Formats: sequence, structure tokens, C-alpha cells
Amino acid sequence: MWDNIRVAQIAHDLIYQESDSENIADFDPSCIYCAGGSKSRIRNYRNFLIYFTNHYQLTDVTDETNLTFEKLSRRLEVLIQESEEEIHKETAKSARKNTEEIFETVRLDRIPKISFNDTVSILIRVAFETNVFKDPDCIKIAHQLAYQKVVRDGNYLKLSEEETVT
Repeated sequence: MWDNIRVAQIAHDLIYQESDSENIADFDPSCIYCAGGSKSRIRNYRNFLIYFTNHYQLTDVTDETNLTFEKLSRRLEVLIQESEEEIHKETAKSARKNTEEIFETVRLDRIPKISFNDTVSILIRVAFETNVFKDPDCIKIAHQLAYQKVVRDGNYLKLSEEETVT
């Protein structure tokens, strides 16, 4: 999936290469990649952008990113309120789809080294654990734990119990 996202961004850049601007927000407003982030942003979304910048080298977003984040937030809030036995598979699938869509509407400085599916899982876990980015103090810890779980489950690296608590 990372390759598909990168190809779409390269195609977009080729279409608009005659422009002097480097920002995707400065191009065609009817294009999903060009529609800039002009909406007012809630604190959770700003925390999300800070997280994305710190962990994924975010360089640009669109209004579509903001809208998709709002959809993801609503779905995750439903999942947070439900007990584990009551989790609706459709809500969880929709949350995953929204997370995948977020990666399609942002520009990252580099492609993450882990798989697209694992990156989506990490983002969902961080959003879930921080109550949709409400608690910025927990974001770094939630990311570390989610990343370590993906690494352990993928058998990329064996971590001791002491290392996973840090």
C-alpha cells in the first residue's frame, strides 16, 4: 500500500510540477491532495498532527485529512464506550478504513519501515489508548507500546518484559 500512496503522490506532483510552490495546499482545490487544511482544528486533531509529525515526519495535510480524522474519532469513541464483548465489527472495520484514508491524504517525508497494515494498527492503537488523542502526555507511551507489540507479533525483534515497560 505504501507504494500505491507514493505513486499517487508522484503522479500528482507531475501534474502540478509547473507550479513554483512545494505545498500541496497551493494547487487545485478540487483535487483531494490539493485541498488545503483550512478548517479550524480541534485540540485532538492538533495533537494528532503533532504525533504524526514526530513519528512519521508529516509534511503536509489536506481538509480531507481533517474530515477523515473526525470520522475516525467518532468511530473510535463508539468503540471506547462499548465493552469488549459488544464491539461491533462494522464500526471497527470503518475505523480501520478511515485510518487507511488518513494515510492517503497526508504527505510524509519518508515512508515508514514497517508495513502499511502494521502502521495502521499502531495508529488505531494510539488513538484508542489516548481516547482519540485527548491526552498528549500518553501519546508517546502509547506509540512505544503499540510499536513494540507490532514488532513482537511480527517476530522482527524479541523484546524482554523489562524493555516493553519503558
